[in-house]
Amino acid sequence: MVDLHIHTVNSDGDFTTEDIIVEAGKCGLNILSITDHNNINAYEDIKKISVGDYYSGKIITGTELEFVKDGRLFDMLGYGFDIDLLKNTEIIKKGMVYSTIEQESDILNRLKRVCDYLGIRYSPDLHIKFANYVANDVLLDDIISYKENAKKLGELGIYDRGTFYRQHFCEVTSPFYIDQTEGKFDVFYVSRVIREAGGKVFLAHPFVYKLSNLKGFLDELVLYGLLDGIECEHRKHGVEEIEWIKNYCDENGLLKSGGSDRHIAGQLLGHANNNQRVIDDSLVDDWIHNITSIYGSKKRNFKSLIKK
Repeated sequence: MVDLHIHTVNSDGDFTTEDIIVEAGKCGLNILSITDHNNINAYEDIKKISVGDYYSGKIITGTELEFVKDGRLFDMLGYGFDIDLLKNTEIIKKGMVYSTIEQESDILNRLKRVCDYLGIRYSPDLHIKFANYVANDVLLDDIISYKENAKKLGELGIYDRGTFYRQHFCEVTSPFYIDQTEGKFDVFYVSRVIREAGGKVFLAHPFVYKLSNLKGFLDELVLYGLLDGIECEHRKHGVEEIEWIKNYCDENGLLKSGGSDRHIAGQLLGHANNNQRVIDDSLVDDWIHNITSIYGSKKRNFKSLIKK
């Protein structure tokens, strides 16, 4: 079982790096990569953890970097990069502090005003408690807890963090839309910095974006040589979607990856298709063993990857 898409408290996950490693050991995960948004802080955490006490599998470096294309935000997964090289890029320097209380409080207040307009209830004392608590998740977790909001949220197609973020927070036609593209990096830059750091470039969860012409979007990225692979298995990908992406990868000479995109409890490590499908090691067998791990087989000294 493999999971190459996991988040920690270093971005918008609910669990620490150590929590993830402990759980990975308990559930029998063979290969993992922590892919926090726009940062690689988890790999600083790992230096302080006795990984072997909890986990015997393989760990490869990973990150999930935002990029802008056609006025929208998308995500690119990078794997197997040299930490020293990637940490000196502008996108990582900017992303080390994923969000601030002040920034997210402003966004939360804007989202609350939309709730007031739509008649959606939220807690009177709702606020951003800590840095790296993103407003869209804080609001969604709160409003979904009120039974009286169920009908309205259902009409809007809001069922969880993912549907709220992708189909509303990032969707220009939604009243909840907030433009997050200013100051963000384009797809050419993101692909280049991952490769220059020795990593491989994978488009994250293509069906999550709800594009009207997904094939055309992918064809353009392939035409410009921006991808090494695509994330096929994902928590929000159904069986038919998974098979479609796998076929697309085969037809275009692309590698395949998969991950749970774990953020919160209930999202099972190493599973896709709403926790119904195990992500088997065979999905990545044609490339993963050529990646130098920071722990496990083909391991090199971790401290050599991150200089003090």
